[in-house]
Amino acid sequence: MSRKIFLLLIVSFSFRFGFSQEYKGSVIRVIDGDTFVFQTEEGSLIVRMHGIDAPERKQPFAAESADFLKQYLNREASVQISGTDRYGRSIGVLYVNKQDINLLSVRQGFAWQYKQYSSDKKYLVAEKLARKRKRGLWAVPDPLPPWEWRKK
Repeated sequence: MSRKIFLLLIVSFSFRFGFSQEYKGSVIRVIDGDTFVFQTEEGSLIVRMHGIDAPERKQPFAAESADFLKQYLNREASVQISGTDRYGRSIGVLYVNKQDINLLSVRQGFAWQYKQYSSDKKYLVAEKLARKRKRGLWAVPDPLPPWEWRKK
């Protein structure tokens, strides 16, 4: 059995029983501002960042959002995986030096809190602070959230 299939089976099995799993490794590719490929000793995972939604590729501020995440390429990191989405991607929180990068992305104005999937108050507070300080995407008036952009 290939390592990828084995890793996928382990991850899927864990979520069915309500477990989360921490993996150590590094981000080896940034797909966009909220999705990346994470390399572990066992194989690689495509990870959708939990609790946040970054601008879509053709949406304003998408490149800046992806560039923010790219600063963590090839750095020692961990990811706490809590499930999978409908596309088979792992859902997780990225940590570098024990810092929650998902939260930092929102705090710096590179993503919105994805309220449909997270009610975590720390993300709400981070987004309000970024809005107030006009950080990142909040520097432009009335930025369109990605979930509304996708409906168009």
